[in-house]
Amino acid sequence: MARTFNCGLGMVLVVAADKVMEVISLIPGGEARQVGQLVPRKEGMPQVVVEELEQILSAVAAPLLTRCPSLTTPRRRVAVLISGTGTNLQALLDHTKGGLSGAEVVVVVSNVAGVKGLQRAQEAGVTTKVVPHKNYKSREEFEAAVNAELQAARAELICLAGFMRILTGSFVRAWRGRLLNIHPSLLPAFKGMHAQRQALQAGVTLTGCTVHFVSEEVDCGAIVTQEAVPVLPGDTEEALVERIKTAEHRAYPRAMELVARGKVVLREDGACIRS
Repeated sequence: MARTFNCGLGMVLVVAADKVMEVISLIPGGEARQVGQLVPRKEGMPQVVVEELEQILSAVAAPLLTRCPSLTTPRRRVAVLISGTGTNLQALLDHTKGGLSGAEVVVVVSNVAGVKGLQRAQEAGVTTKVVPHKNYKSREEFEAAVNAELQAARAELICLAGFMRILTGSFVRAWRGRLLNIHPSLLPAFKGMHAQRQALQAGVTLTGCTVHFVSEEVDCGAIVTQEAVPVLPGDTEEALVERIKTAEHRAYPRAMELVARGKVVLREDGACIRS
């Protein structure tokens, strides 16, 4: 690097050793520095020797590494399970792009072939796998095939993003504390299907989305994060769905980051530890 990078030098002047201070005093702005000296080169020695480069770079980098622990801490390997268009998947991919996230999406598994979500993953350079649930006689056999793909990718955390299969208790227990889902309501309100319709029928003025750890009981796991969304006068179900979806695209990456960095951990009693 020292042979190709200018190390911030805009110009180099070569002057006699006894004229160094005089020349520096003549350069306006006080930005001139002596950065080295010319000496006879011994045979086999490099043309340029940079002293203490590693120590100086380490000192400069230290504050940055403190602010960005992902630069020194291994990123958690995330698998995303989908069944459709993958808009939440796209939010997760966008969040992890650039390397500053504590998470990295390493594989996307779909139980349906040809869906838009697979294309999104491929365009992001992420490995995709299709495991059609119809090819298996039981949920257990299907999940064993999915689990094989997760193990092959060395996944450490799973995000369900529009994955339209109910997981068995054995799968949920195997991934306890490492399995996230997002639901379009402020849980524990409006569990199950058509949560947006339920909110409109109930006449609430506030709903939203919840990212939670998956438990054996549907939509009952410990809450990682939530984001509130107003229900506006005259809202249709379609309008509310889209407004909540926008909130989901913020909440899911935030939740993934919290869990990946160990800021939110599932306790043995099913509650969350936050730090």
